[in-house]
Amino acid sequence: MDIVNGPVPGGRAPVDELTAVQEFLAEERPAAASTVTEARRRLEREAAAKRGFGSRLRPDAVRPGRRRIVMAVLGAATAVSVAAGGYHAWVTRPLYHPEPLAAQSGPASDFLLAAADAKARHITDGRIWYVRKVRGLAMTISSIKKPGTAYQIVVTRNDYSVVSKDGKVDDGWNDEGQNDLDDGLDPHRVKSDDVRPAGPRDRAAWERDGRPDQQDLVFAEKIKGDELVIPRRGPEGREGGELDFGPEEARALPADPEELRAELLNYATRFDHRRLRNPDLYLFVHAPQLLIDDPVSDRVRIATYRILAALKGVRVVTATDPAGRTGRAVAMRETTREHGVIEWQLFIDPATGRLTASQGIVISPGTANAALRPGTAEFTEVVEQAEWTNKPADQLRPKWWNDPLRRASNQD
Repeated sequence: MDIVNGPVPGGRAPVDELTAVQEFLAEERPAAASTVTEARRRLEREAAAKRGFGSRLRPDAVRPGRRRIVMAVLGAATAVSVAAGGYHAWVTRPLYHPEPLAAQSGPASDFLLAAADAKARHITDGRIWYVRKVRGLAMTISSIKKPGTAYQIVVTRNDYSVVSKDGKVDDGWNDEGQNDLDDGLDPHRVKSDDVRPAGPRDRAAWERDGRPDQQDLVFAEKIKGDELVIPRRGPEGREGGELDFGPEEARALPADPEELRAELLNYATRFDHRRLRNPDLYLFVHAPQLLIDDPVSDRVRIATYRILAALKGVRVVTATDPAGRTGRAVAMRETTREHGVIEWQLFIDPATGRLTASQGIVISPGTANAALRPGTAEFTEVVEQAEWTNKPADQLRPKWWNDPLRRASNQD
């Protein structure tokens, strides 16, 4: 039996859900005897009328046995209706409400508040929210050509999205024709090479292995599964649901930090309806998607930075991002049995308040990533563009998107 989370009125021990519902529905005091008598008479009159007797049959002429049956059925129906409505209200009630953000002090809070101020100085708007980024996932594989030899690789993929405010455009795709987009781009960008060695010590082994790409590894059964590995933001199955807002939901999010925090936490608990054990960690890991992925207003992004600045346990670190750039980042650590200790890092441009990259560094591996070396960036994301624009959607999509044959091939 699940246990009701959170404080219990009166300081009592936690109770199971059915008991909580019963207490929630319990009457504060019984009705007066005269009220009960009058209600019974009205019910009997209505029941007799519906059976076709009308006014010719007095309520007190109804046989006692039938009267008891009528009252039992009506009482049961009423109880079921009230209980169902009460239970639905109980399990869908908000678990979190707007409240003042915690006041934190220190380098991390200062860094994030400065990012909020920088974003406030660079508020933009447009018809379309455009994102281009590269995600990566590190893994250890055994050599194709030299059994007994293993090395670490990073599987990468370009991700794009074009979402318009009016809802007429909502495209998201990954790039199977990445070479079409290389011309004219920043030479320091992370190219989606499909597979690359995780570090210098892995490059030699990867080259001796014939520089295998993802198709080669799947064919050689070095990567399990029939489908290609898709890099993701982080491990699955963490506490709380994903913030998988649709475009309309994202645009409706409040720009007030206190209201936004409650909205995010209630959205995270909408399925199991359990308070999070560590809401600060959840927000640090999940809320940054509002900075990049969702078509929210820049004022919502400013509110997101202010939420992050109020979290406990956030530190400032100097680190190298997945694109090879060294700088300051804010970090928080998460410990699970499956992935051990992961340090989540967010890299932010202090001049513009834009999130430029994020990564999850393995501090000590767990059961699911035991083959990865400590210090490996298991989950990576480099943000190459994330901006409001008024450019036509066709100019933002990859070239192959406008080629019907190649588009069909890539979607297959």
